[in-house]
Amino acid sequence: MSVSISEEIVFACGRKLLLAEDKIIFSVGCDGIEIKFPTTRKIAETLEVPHYYVLPYFSSMEEKGILTRTERVGIYTTPKGTKNLFENIGAEEKTRLEKTVGKEICSVLFSK
Repeated sequence: MSVSISEEIVFACGRKLLLAEDKIIFSVGCDGIEIKFPTTRKIAETLEVPHYYVLPYFSSMEEKGILTRTERVGIYTTPKGTKNLFENIGAEEKTRLEKTVGKEICSVLFSK
């Protein structure tokens, strides 16, 4: 089995899963917006790879300060990770995101 995974692919998969649910859970703080990210198991299942294939990418993203993982709480993007999550979003995904969270919140997510 030859699998090509990258942090960008993990983020794109996470974004796809978030938009498919038509629901995004986020928290807002003085540093910015954090978004609840799908689980490592859900990402692996969607990418059709064993769970242990995605774990190093999550660890790397945590070390880079774009994700935080807390046992029994979940995985959240950091404010920096939230920017990365929507950095390469396509027009169709942006439209779906606007329908899910509204144009006002969408404009905040895309502000630099």
